[in-house]
Amino acid sequence: MTRVCHLLDPSAGWEQRLGIGQLLDRLPRDKVQSTVGRIGRGTVCLSNQSNTPTHAARLQGWGDLGASVLAAPRLARFLNRRRMDIIHAWGASSAVAACVAAGSGAAKSAVVVELFDPVAATRHIKLLRTLAGSGRMAIVCSSAIVRRRLIEGGVESAMTTVIRPGVAFSVINAYRRGNLRERLGLQRDDFVFLVPGEDTAGGETCEAFRAAALVNHLSGRLRMIVPGRAPRQRRVAKLAAAMDHRSLLVTPAGDIPFEALVAVSDALVIASRGDVSTTAIAWGMGGGLLIIGAAVHAVAELCAHNVNGLLFKQTRGKSMVVAIAKLLRDRGSADKVREVARGQAYEVFSVRRYIEQHLRLYENLLAGRTPGDGIIDSAVSA
Repeated sequence: MTRVCHLLDPSAGWEQRLGIGQLLDRLPRDKVQSTVGRIGRGTVCLSNQSNTPTHAARLQGWGDLGASVLAAPRLARFLNRRRMDIIHAWGASSAVAACVAAGSGAAKSAVVVELFDPVAATRHIKLLRTLAGSGRMAIVCSSAIVRRRLIEGGVESAMTTVIRPGVAFSVINAYRRGNLRERLGLQRDDFVFLVPGEDTAGGETCEAFRAAALVNHLSGRLRMIVPGRAPRQRRVAKLAAAMDHRSLLVTPAGDIPFEALVAVSDALVIASRGDVSTTAIAWGMGGGLLIIGAAVHAVAELCAHNVNGLLFKQTRGKSMVVAIAKLLRDRGSADKVREVARGQAYEVFSVRRYIEQHLRLYENLLAGRTPGDGIIDSAVSA
């Protein structure tokens, strides 16, 4: 029996919630015993896994990286009491606490760090490089761009592996059968597009809104869903009021999960000027959404123009409004593109494969093998 402690910190969001939830629900319980630890306040809720036999322990620390070290002694005692084999950290703060605790306790647990956001990986690259030399450790990257940024930053490639997120098609279908679309005030003939959870540079959401306002002025029946934190929603709402396009904007409450918003949308617009997490793209493809995005590395990793998405080139310092508006308005090949994307999602973003590859990763670490031994990137093999 392999004992795994999943460690969350305040940086955890919907991607971490879904990933850890799938592992808690699907890992074979005759092989893996799971425990959940939380560092700091405001950590993502895992209430949908209420039937999973886990022990939630709040290992009090603070949200910043340095203070995570203060949580390490308590974490070490926690690990030793339960004789944990692996600490699976889901953020930079939890990775610090995990590595310090693993090195100081008698248990000598192995550490897995799971990363979704290439921007965060780049921001914490010195820290991750230091942690990578502290003992038995593997870094799971949800996309090739995350792995690329780590290797460019000096992390040994053998310590990293790509495991694509799993898309639960049954979850999307269940939300589609519900009444969320009506609750959000969306009409049957509205064309609804969604933007990912957060901006990467601060103004992309507003550019997407301006594009939508332009298209709405010409054709009408366009609605834009902006999930995420209240400050961003307020910023876009202020712009909507100034442009007199309040009815275009939909700002759902924070308790509505991103995967539910995927289920009621027709398109996903990634107005990015750089690296982005690809989990939203994976779920958009799985939900049969039309993927419209800037042809940056992260988007082009999964989508090709007029094949399984509609991509546009963006130039530094130049507005993306016209390019986005053009693709929002010209949807002649949308049905074919969406169907291709959905078919590819079935092959690449399998929940079953996500579970099997994590189980293989755990076995590799405990057996002293290279973390990625036997793990093939499903986007490459598909």
